Amino acid sequence: MKKRTITGIVMLAILAPLFLIPNLFIGLQIVVGLGVLIAIFEILNIYNKDYTIQSKLLIYFLSLLSYLVMIWHFDDIDQMILLELFNYKLVLVIIMAGFLLLLVTVLDRNFDFNDFGKVFGMIFYVVMGLGSLVVLRIVGVQFIVYLFLTTMFTDVFAYLIGIKYGKHKMAPIISPKKSWEGAIAGTLIATILVGTFSLFYGKIFSSGFLNVNNYRTILDGFEILSKINLTGKGILLYLLTFMISIIGQLGDLVASKIKRVYNVKDFGNIFPGHGGVLDRFDSAMFAGMFLIIVLTFLTIL
Repeated sequence: MKKRTITGIVMLAILAPLFLIPNLFIGLQIVVGLGVLIAIFEILNIYNKDYTIQSKLLIYFLSLLSYLVMIWHFDDIDQMILLELFNYKLVLVIIMAGFLLLLVTVLDRNFDFNDFGKVFGMIFYVVMGLGSLVVLRIVGVQFIVYLFLTTMFTDVFAYLIGIKYGKHKMAPIISPKKSWEGAIAGTLIATILVGTFSLFYGKIFSSGFLNVNNYRTILDGFEILSKINLTGKGILLYLLTFMISIIGQLGDLVASKIKRVYNVKDFGNIFPGHGGVLDRFDSAMFAGMFLIIVLTFLTIL
């Protein structure tokens, strides 16, 4: 527990400035890009397949290229430009990745069609999951703060309540330590705390780089919500936080299912006490993808 706490503090000291301070945005892009490569390495390692070096290099290349195309076509940060996610370049790279990986099934005798499906899904999961964290920062710092607070409070209180009061296992085969008591408590507490925080975001951060547009709530800025009063936005925020908390826990279970299938405890050990990149960010990645979907629909509407 001590090792886990120390690692968490060090990670917070490094990542918080990168995510929050605009002038360090290029550093954030680089660090998350390295995280993409490490996460790909972690999954390839648990697959334990003897792919050729050329096949592995192609997988790393396609992963990094997809990530760069996903984040680098944005013009600026703190702008409502989610519709640019559907940039043709990203679609083109995804199609190219599928095309090249199909060729690998012919060129690498250890890479069959089952491997094609696994690797293509792996690239999508890692790039979209970790890339979503950068995209949310581009859209607005309030969203990345909101996301991490929701997943963090959910994890912390689910663990604390589950350890003391957990009696009913939620997914005994996939994740034996998780309980329904912990999961429900984590979601309810996170919903109350983070929902209230996001509703009064403008009161807490009235100006500065944490609220450059002087928004009252984190949902200000969407035209479709402009005529909704504070009470209405509050209902939406508590509901959204509730859903993101649940989605984050489901993301944790998805990662746990992958580990159980391949009979490994952790994806890696780059973060002492936490495991690998995917162990540490599984909830945030899944919740981040979901939040982008929600915000994109609000932008379209």
